Amino acid sequence: MSTLALSLAVLAAVFAAAAAVAEYNVVDYGARPGGGADSADAFLAAWAAACNHTGRRGSRPVMRVPAGRFLLSKAYFKGPCRSAAGVVVAIDGTVFAPPAVDSTAWIMFHYADGLAIRGGTLDGQGRAHWACRADPGRKCPPGTTTLDISQSKGVSIKKVTLLDSKNVHMSIFDSTGVTVQGVRIVAPADSPNTDGIHVQLSSHVNILSTTIGTGDDCVSMGPGTSDVLIRNIKCGPGHGISIGSLGGEAGEEGVRNVTVEAAVLTGTQNGLRIKTWGKPNRGSVTGVVFSRVTMRGVHNPIVVDQNYCPGHDQCPGKSSGVRISDVSYTDIEGTSATPVAVKFDCSGSNPCTGFRLSNIRLTYEDKTAQSLCRNADGSASGVVSPRSCL
Repeated sequence: MSTLALSLAVLAAVFAAAAAVAEYNVVDYGARPGGGADSADAFLAAWAAACNHTGRRGSRPVMRVPAGRFLLSKAYFKGPCRSAAGVVVAIDGTVFAPPAVDSTAWIMFHYADGLAIRGGTLDGQGRAHWACRADPGRKCPPGTTTLDISQSKGVSIKKVTLLDSKNVHMSIFDSTGVTVQGVRIVAPADSPNTDGIHVQLSSHVNILSTTIGTGDDCVSMGPGTSDVLIRNIKCGPGHGISIGSLGGEAGEEGVRNVTVEAAVLTGTQNGLRIKTWGKPNRGSVTGVVFSRVTMRGVHNPIVVDQNYCPGHDQCPGKSSGVRISDVSYTDIEGTSATPVAVKFDCSGSNPCTGFRLSNIRLTYEDKTAQSLCRNADGSASGVVSPRSCL
């Protein structure tokens, strides 16, 4: 080999080494597949090594969970990390929880800017907890969220499966720039409080090409949520796509700029729902777009409920202080499992305003469905069936 060729080969090897991804495998830190021993210490050690990685600028260290089943009692993965680009958590196998977890979050990522979670299965093992909840005489541990993303920026979660959470499957809290794509979330229809994805105090959240079937809301949006895009989602069983409950506490931030499009809801309790407490606490919902949504046997396809007050506690007059405005429903079609397919039950003290219906085709048992309006104002255009009551 010539001197020039040798020099080029050496340079290529140097550049290849520089470009190589730094990978931290949990097995190298003591995790053992098979599920016989808790791997929490190993997972946390691998995260610490990846999070403290100081490699080439722009490179992303990888925390690797290889094929196999790994028992994880709980894990709190905390940043900020030294890598400005963030850490990739690559899961090839299954991570599963014990029957009881002694905290409200099983797997939490906190201050994890640039986090990317790729592949694998997170099994919350919720059945024993649900059975405990079903027995009124038993004292049960707290419900546990499977995956909690908190106070983080620029997060992406792709092609992950979440199973049988003890409580909410995924929580996005006080974060911005979060993308959830190609995720599958599965739990039985009768599992309590097993929301698919809950978003709160967060902005610029995209939920794309995701399938959710649980015992509660497929996607729920709480106070302080803004600039959310939900596209190409399949929902069912469950309680549908919900904004709220809102107005339960004083001083809550509003919800604004939410778009739901190209969704299919099958056999859900609700379809597109906005729900507020019948309390005087102030709040707002504005700039909501629902478009190109198909309903298949949904019990309440389009519903606004401003009189939510389970237990009838502290709801004087059941009049909500949350103001709902600028909400559009376009190209909504399919079947309702109940006679009333469109229900706008708005607040007497804060009527709904600026509602728009366009090209609505909802039937009940192959017949024309019904609509119901209370304290709601707006307009309708195109074909609207059931007939608009705005």
